[in-house]
Amino acid sequence: MQVICEGELFLEEECKVSGKLIEVSHYMMKIMKEIPVLLYQNIGHYPENTMEDGVLPESFREQMRFFSENYYNIVTLDQSLDHFDGHDKLPPKSLAITVDGGYRDAYTNVIPVLRNHNFHATFFIIPECIGGERKIKGNSIPCLSWNEVNEIAKSGMEIGLLAYEGKGIKGRYDEESIKQSISNSLNIMAENYSGDIRFCAFKEGVPEKPLWDFLKGHGFQAVFTQCPTNRKPSLAGIGRIQIDDDDLNIFLTKISKIYLFFKDKRFWKYIRRYKIDKLAHRISETLNRIKSCKRL
Repeated sequence: MQVICEGELFLEEECKVSGKLIEVSHYMMKIMKEIPVLLYQNIGHYPENTMEDGVLPESFREQMRFFSENYYNIVTLDQSLDHFDGHDKLPPKSLAITVDGGYRDAYTNVIPVLRNHNFHATFFIIPECIGGERKIKGNSIPCLSWNEVNEIAKSGMEIGLLAYEGKGIKGRYDEESIKQSISNSLNIMAENYSGDIRFCAFKEGVPEKPLWDFLKGHGFQAVFTQCPTNRKPSLAGIGRIQIDDDDLNIFLTKISKIYLFFKDKRFWKYIRRYKIDKLAHRISETLNRIKSCKRL
């Protein structure tokens, strides 16, 4: 049986072993430079084929309520970087929230929930799509307007750049094309957005030194991407944990210290290749359905 112990997910038997597993989890947090940085994308009621990277609004509300009820410390990206650099030490149950895509559901389904819990988040947007829409699997998803972007920023949230029009830079990439795309995006933002842009994100992949130098030259302090990065974290590439499942058990696993410890390890690609992660998802979902049937 799984239980929540000090806001973390463990097997019931493990929690009874003199709290040793909890002590190990806290020790891991002390020796690690990172805290979990969560990545959300579309949060709404969309056609099923568009929800591969998304969650339902009610699931998002449940997850934020879990953080609140279990006294999680939701911090800014600045605070996460201070912890990463060793300038500050955050308490064990600290994490940061990011939302990618610039979809309008960020304004309608995310901001009200964050405000209700007094949580902070960073919203990474694609300037080229603001005021229009994005296509996901052939379906049109409306995006924020510039007025909404500026309103979100004025409410105390952070706005960042989802670079290269939301495409990844995994493997070999066309550096000049990416630089040109980023320059175009920054020009659009300069015309429509009144705040600072200090953080950059890519769908996946980590920039090599020449591209990272280019980004630093444009005032970016750090790059956030999706794990696994298959390398040690650095300001040039911090792997975020994508929350893309409505299953609470899987969510609890993803915000655990053990998941954080292993998220960027090179062997993670084998877990993906042999679909072990998807198998775990299916098992968890099956168990949830069985529990629901028993209640009926």
